Formats: sequence, C-alpha cells, structure tokens
Amino acid sequence: MPNSFHNQPVPAYTIWQAAEASLTYLHEGWSAFPGPWATTGHLRAWDFTPFTVAVAETGVLYVRNDLLGDTVTLDVTAETDIDTVARAIAVVVPRLH
Repeated sequence: MPNSFHNQPVPAYTIWQAAEASLTYLHEGWSAFPGPWATTGHLRAWDFTPFTVAVAETGVLYVRNDLLGDTVTLDVTAETDIDTVARAIAVVVPRLH
C-alpha cells in the first residue's frame, strides 16, 4: 500500500467508491453521488435524507446525517479493504436515519 506525503497509508480506493459500494448492502431506494475529487461520498435515502461519508483531519472515517447533523465514526483504517468499509457504512447509516 502506498503512503502519503506525511507517510500515512493511502487506500487503493476513494471514499466515493466505498460509499457507492455500500449500496450493495443497503435496501433498495438508496443512491450514491461523489463529492469533489471523490474525496467524499454522498448517500441519499429513499426519502431523500442526505448523508456524507468523509475522512476527518485526524484520519478517521465518519458518516454524517446531513439533515440532523449526527455523526458516527467508523472503526476502520486506510488498510481496511473496500468491502469491509462498505459494510461498515451500511451498518451505520440506518442507525443515523
């Protein structure tokens, strides 16, 4: 796995790709959209509730309900494979909805 300028691990996928992959594990009616430069992923529920998947400055991946402002951090790292990250997103999003 390559490292960033600050010697931090860089995953082989973008946050947008992880958010899109989470659609596999969410119920029908969800959609995903990329943020600028695919640095964030945006999910939209069947009732149009917006969610953001992003990385905090500390390097922690989080999911935020953009309507309510509630945020949950995920227990994953940059070394975690995309499928595990997608599953983690899909588990957290319904709890925030």
